[in-house]
Amino acid sequence: MAMVTKTIKLGVHKEVHAIKRKAIVETHVLYNRVIAFYMDFFVAHRGVFEEHVPYTKKNGEPAERHLTNQELLTFAERHTLSTPAHPHPLMPLEAIPQAKGMPTGLRRAAINHAAGKVKGWCVLLHQWEQHGKTGREPRLGEPNEPVTFYADMVDYPDWDLLPQATVQQTFIAVKLWYAGQWQKVPLPIVLPRYAAEVFRSAQAESQRIRTETALIKARKAPNEPWTDEERAAVRPKVWVARSLSLYARQDTRYPGHLRFALHVPLEKYVQTPKKAQEQLQKNPDLSVVTADLGANRLAVMGAFQCGRLLATQFISGSALNHQRHRLLNAISRKRAQSGRLQKNVPDNVFLWNKVRHLDENAARQVARRIVDFSQQHGAKVIVLEYLRGYKAPKEKMSRAGRKNHKRAYWLRGQIVRWVRDLAFREGILTVERNPAYTSQMCPHCSADYRQVGVRQRHTFTCSNPDHAYQADADFVGMMNLYRKWNGTFTYPSKKKKTKDELKPTQATA
Repeated sequence: MAMVTKTIKLGVHKEVHAIKRKAIVETHVLYNRVIAFYMDFFVAHRGVFEEHVPYTKKNGEPAERHLTNQELLTFAERHTLSTPAHPHPLMPLEAIPQAKGMPTGLRRAAINHAAGKVKGWCVLLHQWEQHGKTGREPRLGEPNEPVTFYADMVDYPDWDLLPQATVQQTFIAVKLWYAGQWQKVPLPIVLPRYAAEVFRSAQAESQRIRTETALIKARKAPNEPWTDEERAAVRPKVWVARSLSLYARQDTRYPGHLRFALHVPLEKYVQTPKKAQEQLQKNPDLSVVTADLGANRLAVMGAFQCGRLLATQFISGSALNHQRHRLLNAISRKRAQSGRLQKNVPDNVFLWNKVRHLDENAARQVARRIVDFSQQHGAKVIVLEYLRGYKAPKEKMSRAGRKNHKRAYWLRGQIVRWVRDLAFREGILTVERNPAYTSQMCPHCSADYRQVGVRQRHTFTCSNPDHAYQADADFVGMMNLYRKWNGTFTYPSKKKKTKDELKPTQATA
């Protein structure tokens, strides 16, 4: 089993009330003030990071280790919070009046942030001193962390969304420093339908885990260890929401030039996919999806089972290439107008960002469609081409056209990376095969015929005179990828050239 994660971003509505907007900003400032307070505390007690405590290994041997994060947290709270056991702490947190009544989870998140920052700074400082104090001395810096909200600080909405609505404006209540006290403030957010479905299933799964945990604890002794089956029973099998964070970003289109968004991390456990040969030996009728990636067609997918093609799907890239080419032409024109470019100075930043975002969005969408296609046909393996090292051919075209072609080739690698990531989240294995001759050999000829076919632009024609076969070249590449998967693909024969076919310099040598 392996845990996989993803994040859903929910934008806070542009028309959020000015008082709530002020509360968000004040909470962010206060949270980072608390982090800075605990950073000063850990700097004053740097020896705690070098302290060793004894412990016993699983084999019974004694050993020493550094303090864990939980022990560092306990140490910081014992010396900064006033309790009946410690009424006079060493560095009281009450020095920050707004921190009184701060939610426990938020305060502990600040302590963990501070401990991690100071620990990393101590390591860099030690390395700097070991290397003779060459270069600039490492600095600790000022914290600027997003506010983290734990389960007791968040109220999700009741799900009364209409089934046909694709986007719904609703409220998520988070605990903020509002009107001089800590209280839950409902923030208007834009909730897409897919996010509402994920949250609805996440709440149901969280309730199942709580119920299962209570049942297991009821039938066990207090210190009795849990079995592997019991641990597996309380692992999330669908996406479960964890502690969300509130981010602020500069944006002149929003009031106060700040745009807020809630980032909700989700996690679940999936069965780690086994290796391809193990799956094939266990199930010879394994369903497989092959995807041939290209520059003009972004992907051609095919689902196979028992050597039979079940379904195909084409994803065109003409619209993407056209949009990208228009942007690159605009960049070329602006560069020609500006004259000589300065070294190490970025140009046309807005247009280049637009091109990058266009490519990134296309890569994610294509990868998502490939994985969805695999799930529809029950495939546990996706076969792709091994494209690392391949470069776009140097063709005679405009500078913008060459750049467009290069970025189209770069996009294929991005698609492969996203497919690998999304497929693993669904327990699907991704394998890669050599792309050589995949669109040049006939997928229906016998293994005895090993002559290369004829390809003209997007059309493949078999060169076998006894077998008239003509098809789309990308479709042929997808078919041959499956043949490379099951080991039936044959490479072209390497016949020796006759004396008449040799070049003049070779013939006279």
